[in-house]
Amino acid sequence: MIPLGSCTMKLNATVEMFPVSWPEFSRLHPFVPLRQAQGYQILFQQLEDWLSEMTGFTGISLQTQCRIAGRIRRAARSFTNITGIGGQGHRDICLIPHSAHGTNPASAVMAGMKVVVVACDAEGNINVADLKAKAEAHRDNLAALMVTYPSTHGVFEETIREICEIVHANGGRFIWTAPI
Repeated sequence: MIPLGSCTMKLNATVEMFPVSWPEFSRLHPFVPLRQAQGYQILFQQLEDWLSEMTGFTGISLQTQCRIAGRIRRAARSFTNITGIGGQGHRDICLIPHSAHGTNPASAVMAGMKVVVVACDAEGNINVADLKAKAEAHRDNLAALMVTYPSTHGVFEETIREICEIVHANGGRFIWTAPI
């Protein structure tokens, strides 16, 4: 399984992805006992050895570093920081713009938050009036606003300071994610 986001798909040539579709690689059950996946272990070890030799590093990790994994880690860490401060454990609402990449709400949910979608205008900018209304409606449980900046479609919010002020005034924090 390769957890791909659009960023990863844009950076990997199709020809590089062919081998992972071969039945010899793609049909291994994710919970197979380790003793039945020895061939994979050999491949992983060889790849780690070759990369170490090429780079001069003493060790290599093959752990995924795709954007979705990073977003989930950032959301979970941010959520823990937000709710772990001053008895704020009840805060579990994450506002996410409608224009956000699908990994944002997925990350928030996997981090234990409830997602409330904020409307956007025709150009993809956050609708400040809708944000304010939703932040105020959820002020007692608002944990954060998760924003990809610039947005997935390249928008730099001209009202980002006002957006942050609204979220902060209603008890929430700001979670920034890298653009796709």
